[in-house]
Amino acid sequence: MAKRKQEEPVVKKIISSVIWLGTLPLCLYTLLTYLLSYSLVIDHWLAGFIMMTLPYAQLLCFISLVYWIFRRAKRALLPLLVLALGYSFIQRSFAWNTSVKSPKSAIRVMSYNVYGMYSNSFEANKEKVKNLKKFMLDYSADIKCFQEFYSHADRKAYRSINMMKENYPHYAFIPLKEELFDANEKMGLSIFSKFPIIHQEGKQFGNSANGYLLADIVAKGDTFRVINLQLWSMGIRVGKVTGKIRDQDYEDAKREGRGIVASLRKGFIQHKDEMMQINRLIQQSLYPVILVGDLNETPYGWAYGTLRERLKNSFEESGRGFGFTLNRSPFFVRIDNQFCSAEWQVTQFRTLRNIRYTDHFPVIADYTLK
Repeated sequence: MAKRKQEEPVVKKIISSVIWLGTLPLCLYTLLTYLLSYSLVIDHWLAGFIMMTLPYAQLLCFISLVYWIFRRAKRALLPLLVLALGYSFIQRSFAWNTSVKSPKSAIRVMSYNVYGMYSNSFEANKEKVKNLKKFMLDYSADIKCFQEFYSHADRKAYRSINMMKENYPHYAFIPLKEELFDANEKMGLSIFSKFPIIHQEGKQFGNSANGYLLADIVAKGDTFRVINLQLWSMGIRVGKVTGKIRDQDYEDAKREGRGIVASLRKGFIQHKDEMMQINRLIQQSLYPVILVGDLNETPYGWAYGTLRERLKNSFEESGRGFGFTLNRSPFFVRIDNQFCSAEWQVTQFRTLRNIRYTDHFPVIADYTLK
């Protein structure tokens, strides 16, 4: 027993040395994720992978901090400093703003990816479609922006534009991938407004099913621009990989994993090109801007970062909690966002997690011009 007690400090010393050797590169790597996400100095697709790991690097730094506090307090200063330098990135992940009552003059904007309104599987989802349509029409908001909005003139259940026009007489719509649909059916981006739209334009991004739609709106004596967009979908289905592993089908799991990496690589390249077009729309706008949509990217990616250089993120300004917006695996991400220019004050932001009709949750925000 005496011999064992003598050896124990040596073992602890070795373990501490190994952990310290891991802490140093971890802190350097975390600083690299900060540099890439904050300055966007590298726009290579590989930078997108590194930026995406930022929250995990911060989590490991926090675990390292806790360990060193109890093991050797002086060494805890390094991960503490790294976490302090990344405080602004913590705000991208988690917000705890004081709730402010929105004035009557506030303009409420809703953004919602409606998943094509189950147009390809209507018979199996009749009740869900009914509830989805009721929510889309009845929820109280001044401006409603939808991604993957579907309308068909000859299908009674999908005369969606006419349905929305009952309460929202002013609207803009751009069909995407028209070659995939019949003459009387359309799927794309839409903006429905209670206020007049004086200008609208939209564009499909290259050979994709995504794009942007903008509308210049006159409300309460002011004119402002609303941009609704959906960036390239990376088609990540983490559930498929975990399902394959659960079934011990490791070869298929590897193939799915390689497919995810390839999709991410292509997505980061596409997002860079798409955001160049969006940034021009923001910079050339004569009016205050509200931008909403499905970025198909986490808050640590290139698209979010470049938008944040020009606009304020409404969740960071007035949200609470993590604000996760995906109603499927991976559940712990926020890819649906609203941004606004400096002229706006965001008085409220919420993710409506009780609305579970599609694979996304709707997000709403209230805005007042300063």
